Amino acid sequence: MTHFDRIDDYDAEIPAHVRDHFMARKIDYLLSRSRERFGDRALSFLDAGCGTGWHVRALRDAGHEATGLDDSERQIAQARIHDPRSRFVCGSMLSLPFPDASFDVSYAVNSLHHLPSRAAQETAFRELLRVTKPGGFVAVHEMNTRNPFIRFYLSWIFPRLKPIDTGAELWILPSHLQGRYGTACGPVSYFTFTPDFAPRALIPFFSWLERFLERTPGRIWSAHYAVTIDSSHTSL
Repeated sequence: MTHFDRIDDYDAEIPAHVRDHFMARKIDYLLSRSRERFGDRALSFLDAGCGTGWHVRALRDAGHEATGLDDSERQIAQARIHDPRSRFVCGSMLSLPFPDASFDVSYAVNSLHHLPSRAAQETAFRELLRVTKPGGFVAVHEMNTRNPFIRFYLSWIFPRLKPIDTGAELWILPSHLQGRYGTACGPVSYFTFTPDFAPRALIPFFSWLERFLERTPGRIWSAHYAVTIDSSHTSL
């Protein structure tokens, strides 16, 4: 049984309006980078650490084929309820049950920091690159713990309020990816300043505020970041 199998209702841990706001930003990022690389054609995506499957469903609704993978049987079961038309697989990011070059784009949204060690994270990166087709890319979305307030909140406050995190997560900074993957690592996109406890009525205000801040040098203190890694990178 995994940590996430012990959570009765994962989706209830984050308000739906906040989840939808964050998901829209993440999907916008994925689709924007995909169009830059592939144009408007339909693509195959792998969501590694898909949780309850909302990103997979959003990509399918956008006209793409997406496969979700998670090592939590409970979350995979919930994902299949949310989206019975998509493919969901219970398995490990450390040994992806897919052949080489299976997907145009592979991505991990807030899942790599749950792995138990830096070595496990490196193994997951190798696996994501392995299953991604030449000319494609791996997209990584993580919490931006460069911001000391975000790091304190995630390490000490959030784990005491929600069972999602334990406080022992191994956060990944953009500098780690840039140092590890060099020129194969694309520019870092910093986005979202909306707190996960924002009331529904304030989402329009926070949406405006974060779009403004993302155009300033202060964007490096955002709550999230995302970056792509070219799948042609082979020095692993």
